[in-house]
Order: sequence, then structure tokens, then C-alpha cells
Amino acid sequence: MAPIAPVQYLALHNKVVHHPCMARQSSESQEAIARWEVQLRKGVLEFVILLSLAEREQYGFELISGIAERAAIDVPEGTIYPLLLRLAKDGLIASRMAEGGTGAPRKYYVLTPQGRVLLAGMIPRWTKLAASVARLLPGASA
Repeated sequence: MAPIAPVQYLALHNKVVHHPCMARQSSESQEAIARWEVQLRKGVLEFVILLSLAEREQYGFELISGIAERAAIDVPEGTIYPLLLRLAKDGLIASRMAEGGTGAPRKYYVLTPQGRVLLAGMIPRWTKLAASVARLLPGASA
């Protein structure tokens, strides 16, 4: 039997992977995908927070709900507040306490000039990375 060329192998491989008999994923692969998705979200969360704060000053819960609504990323409070603390420590965001609508004081976060500079550098890199990965997806034109 003749060896299969790389392009033919890829085409054959895609047919096998996408075969109807293999439509259901094993629970093991579903768990692996779930772990990967958590890491992916953690990896982009800093970028998403900076993007959100570039629009306007926001308090923590407002930031969490805005990200969940607009980016469809659920951010647990136990994840966002330590990240906000680190971003503030790094000088990328600043915070202030102010009275909230219900009378309880709220901590509002805003992007600092240093944070705006970092975000301005992140945006083109994100755009390039997202476009590069999109070109690798099945059905994408080269």
C-alpha cells in the first residue's frame, strides 16, 4: 500500500473524526474540553476586563454582569476580585469608594493611563492572534 500524502491524511483524518458514528463525545473528552475552556477564559480575562474598563468606570458586580452579558463569559467573584487587586497593584487600574444606588458603598474601577497604553498594545496582538487561529478552523479559507 502506498504511503498517504500529508494532505490526503488530513482529509482522511477529518472524515474519521467527523464521522456520524463518532458524533457523541466521551465524558473524558468533554471533561478535557471543559478544562481547556476554563484555562482559555482565564487567559483572556485580564484583556476583557481592561477592554470593559476602557469604556467607563465600573464597580465589581457591574463589571461581572457586563462581561457575562456582552462576552458570554461567566466570571466568578472569586476570580475577578483577586485579578482586579493584581491589576491595581500593577498600576493598570485604579479604584475609589463611592456610595452606591442602594446606599452601600461600592468600589469603582477605572483604567489608568498605564492601563490604556497596555491595552492599546494588546488590541492589535489579539486581533492578529484571533485572525490567525480563525484561519486554521475547518471551513476557513486560506
